[in-house]
Amino acid sequence: MQCIRTGEFKEDVLERLVEINSLEVARGRFKRMNFLLGFVRDRYPEVFPKYLDNLLAKYRDLVEDKRRKANPASLDDLASKNLVMDEHIELARIALNYLLQILQLPAEANLGETTVVNKSYYQSWSHLCYHNLLVLTETIGRAEAIALYKRFVTSYYHEKRDPERETYDSVEALFAKRTSPQTALPDWVMVHTMLGDGKYAYRMDNCIFIQAQEDLPDSELKYYISCYGDYEKAKDFNDSFIMTMEHTIAKGDPYCSRLFHDTRVDWDLRHPPKSFWDSMKPENE
Repeated sequence: MQCIRTGEFKEDVLERLVEINSLEVARGRFKRMNFLLGFVRDRYPEVFPKYLDNLLAKYRDLVEDKRRKANPASLDDLASKNLVMDEHIELARIALNYLLQILQLPAEANLGETTVVNKSYYQSWSHLCYHNLLVLTETIGRAEAIALYKRFVTSYYHEKRDPERETYDSVEALFAKRTSPQTALPDWVMVHTMLGDGKYAYRMDNCIFIQAQEDLPDSELKYYISCYGDYEKAKDFNDSFIMTMEHTIAKGDPYCSRLFHDTRVDWDLRHPPKSFWDSMKPENE
């Protein structure tokens, strides 16, 4: 079995400075939160007002005192493109203040090209998602909230799928692309192999998303906000691809074990045992 490692462990991965467009980041975070609010409103109209009140209380508690009354310059622009957020502008305002707090940007900052700490960039995505789900569990109960959130995540990634996206004719082509030195992600340490026709396996030995969530205590919620969407996103590569996964760093495992199956080739979706993933030894080390 040929195994190829890509990426390398870097101690400064979260501390380094990165260039981002903070307006585009905020648009992405608002779009996802807006979709969730609409999803909850349509399926739980009777408890939706309570969910809004609980979210507002949560974000007010999270935001620093000096930011609680700030009116970010881009609020109207962001809210106007997300109708549910626009209808509940106070929640939008306080959520945006929390986002700017995470990014360590001034409360009155004009959003655009800027430099932030990499950890803050990752937390700007994970922490809003985590608190939105946490408040949902506190509003309708944990089991019901997680079941609803799973449907939301699948629907969200299905709806946002770009029909013009780059796709792959086979998992072999995806394997070749991901192990190419020109396209491999240098900060993410992965070991890749082909298990035969239509089956591409890769083990993720680190997860920057989870590294940035060390202050968040609930591993199950971290799994649903960080990992669960990857099942649906597998179809971004090809509508016939299905991903299986049994081990996740989010839940405390030492790695994430992921297998892409091409259902045009084989519908046997059995996942290899832990001994297989433990034995993956890269040839390029």
